[in-house]
Amino acid sequence: MSRGKVTTGYNPKTKDHLHLNAGAIFKNFEVGVDTYESARAAGKLIGATQGGNEFKAVAEVRQIEIDGLPGRAKGAEVIDSWEVSQMANFVETTPDIITMALGAATIDSDTNGTYHIIKGKNNIEDEDYIDNITYIGTISGSERPVIIQTLNALSTDGLDIKTEDKKEGVIAATFYGHYEDDGSGNIDSPPYIIYYPKGDNVAKPVASVKGGTYTAGKSVTLSCADSGATIRYTTNGFEPDGSSDEYTTAISISQNTILKAKAFKSGKADSPTLTETYIIKSGS
Repeated sequence: MSRGKVTTGYNPKTKDHLHLNAGAIFKNFEVGVDTYESARAAGKLIGATQGGNEFKAVAEVRQIEIDGLPGRAKGAEVIDSWEVSQMANFVETTPDIITMALGAATIDSDTNGTYHIIKGKNNIEDEDYIDNITYIGTISGSERPVIIQTLNALSTDGLDIKTEDKKEGVIAATFYGHYEDDGSGNIDSPPYIIYYPKGDNVAKPVASVKGGTYTAGKSVTLSCADSGATIRYTTNGFEPDGSSDEYTTAISISQNTILKAKAFKSGKADSPTLTETYIIKSGS
């Protein structure tokens, strides 16, 4: 009997989409500003893990019950909320990891010359929430990693340290994402962001000052996460190209300006365009 045709999900792009390792966990990672190396140097790497990491984003979906329907109906489901979490098993034991796992705790590093003193609290304050817990992992088809951020993260499961002979002590911590009012009454955005790299495009430039309305001029610096990339920009709203001004020093913004910037690097597709609009209202 001849063998039937093999069917498989494998395709020519498969090799570019493999998730290669357990990755690393950072706190307060700024996408577009930080790199893996710079975040490590800045002390944002939380610590080594064992057994991998686990991110979950699960929507709580409610089915609207409608008389006469024999089952689920398209358009009759609503999302009530999202449960977002990032779990890691830290094989390092540090004061910061212990405190983050506890969720509501303080570190006193000044009172005692020998020990950091960690104490629990009976209330949760704004400063207990971590702006983001960020997972960074490698995708086979890109020099840039996949980045997953859990926003307004807080561990609420407490601290459980298990030690055994001939095994390392591990601190398991699960950080839960929390909704936050963005200042305009909007609390609709689920507390996570996933950044998936666009293959071989150069990283989008980042401006040190976001667009907005200001009462005085601004000095704006540009950066790009891709080492060796050339940034070109315009201040007239036109799309930058290979003949536009090359960025070498801070850009002085003294009047209403539409700043556009694009990064270029040999062997890669041009970056997406950065656009920032500045309105300068001088005081009367």
